[in-house]
Amino acid sequence: MMPRVPLLLATFCCVLGAADSRDLTGRVVDAQSGQPIARAQVRLQVFQGSQQGVQVAVLSDADGSFHVTNIPDGGYNVTCEKAGYLPASQGVMPKAMPQTRAANTQPNTQPAPLIIRLTAQAAIEGTVVDDKDTPAENIFIQLVLQQVMNGHRQFVPTMGDFTNETGSFRLFGLAAGRYYIGITGRVSGVRRAKLLAYPPLFYPNSMELAAAQPIDLKAGDEQQIKIRLPEPLPAREVRGVVAAAGPNVSVTLTREPASQFPYPSNITSNWDPKTGTFRIGGVTPGIYLLTAGVSHGREYLQASTMVTVADADVTGIRLDPAESGLDGTVHLEGNTGQQRPVFYVGLQSQRAGNGAQVDADGKFHVSNLAAGTYRVVPQVSGPWCVRSIQQGGRDVRDGLFVTEGAPAPVDIVVTSHCGSVEASLAASDTTLPTDLMLALLRKSGDELVLEKEGYLNGSVNNPTFLLQGIAPGDYTLYAWPREAQIEYANPEYMRQFESYGKAVTVTEDNKVNVTLDKVLPSPGQN
Repeated sequence: MMPRVPLLLATFCCVLGAADSRDLTGRVVDAQSGQPIARAQVRLQVFQGSQQGVQVAVLSDADGSFHVTNIPDGGYNVTCEKAGYLPASQGVMPKAMPQTRAANTQPNTQPAPLIIRLTAQAAIEGTVVDDKDTPAENIFIQLVLQQVMNGHRQFVPTMGDFTNETGSFRLFGLAAGRYYIGITGRVSGVRRAKLLAYPPLFYPNSMELAAAQPIDLKAGDEQQIKIRLPEPLPAREVRGVVAAAGPNVSVTLTREPASQFPYPSNITSNWDPKTGTFRIGGVTPGIYLLTAGVSHGREYLQASTMVTVADADVTGIRLDPAESGLDGTVHLEGNTGQQRPVFYVGLQSQRAGNGAQVDADGKFHVSNLAAGTYRVVPQVSGPWCVRSIQQGGRDVRDGLFVTEGAPAPVDIVVTSHCGSVEASLAASDTTLPTDLMLALLRKSGDELVLEKEGYLNGSVNNPTFLLQGIAPGDYTLYAWPREAQIEYANPEYMRQFESYGKAVTVTEDNKVNVTLDKVLPSPGQN
């Protein structure tokens, strides 16, 4: 193996030196305009086997070009950075390197020129003032991004920033997209002494996310906004005791519903380990989830309750933390040539997710589960599939309800008697995306859930997919771009795409051949 070479920085090209080597040339351009980008840093990391062989960094020329010579054989990763742009990266493996052959010449194993397209970053900046137009300091501005997770549209917090003494903030390095802004902060001065507080808000001045104003950013956008806080509200306290508490106790109060408030609220918690009591101040009216967590050796104990805050303090709460976990066993049915087709079992809910490894005996234990309804998702490899998931003799494949304490264990039966689906796309006059995925969905109540997914296997002109390890049953098959934000769990959303799907019935030990006529468009393109 070659010795590790120190990181080098050059303007136009860099010579690494190797017995079996090749060159890399390329250009860095603006993704929108195509104009060259000068003095962008291009970093090359060469991999030889499982080792990181050499590293090199060069700066692009005035016309955006760069040149690295004598790159050792092996795969490599190219990253590129430039102030004011989002970073870009691209990996190249040896088998993917293009080869060309002219007449009567030897093969040329040099990579084709690499074009690196950088996208200009977007930014949001602004000022925050209170209801008297005085600059508001130390107000937290949280960006919230819409994403589709497990078929549900959810709001996910991204970056945030506190306002300075002039009430100003700046959030930069943003990709294009639709954002919402969450606003939290405490009043100061005389108003704080009067026990007033700001409720958590959404820009421009709403307590409901549905009524918030989104900010749509394009690449390179610099948007400026002004936020005017409302008059603060009377603040209340939530007080109580945590029974059987240890020295490591955390008490949190989260505004509900969680889907509406995915970012921290403006409340504080004071814990007294001597008396086992807690006091949370600065709470404005609303519905909250109160949770106490206690670290007790290697165990984590938890208790929670819903709290409604109105026009008075809430007192007399008692939380009794207990071990909150779920035990289970995975049983195998059928051909046992593959002894361990399940290594991990996950639990998914609207609020959170968790999971655990499956040991050699098929046992697993999922700890730190908040009360709620979960979907059990075993990660099954190979041609195996899930026959049943039961708890106390009840089918809980799509609705396992976890309560505080020790719920009954779960039994998962995995079988080798599964079906498979081979799908192809009908010839199309339009160019198909190169990153297609196939989604096999099944009914679960009023929703559709993802049973199996697959990716392009073949040329883009004649794409084929093979899905194995499918439990017998009735499904609907769809194809869409891999990065598309498809709300497949939303019946109203999917109703517009009924003609895009194909009904599929899978039976034991059989393969179904399906041809799809259409590909779902990405949102905004249909």
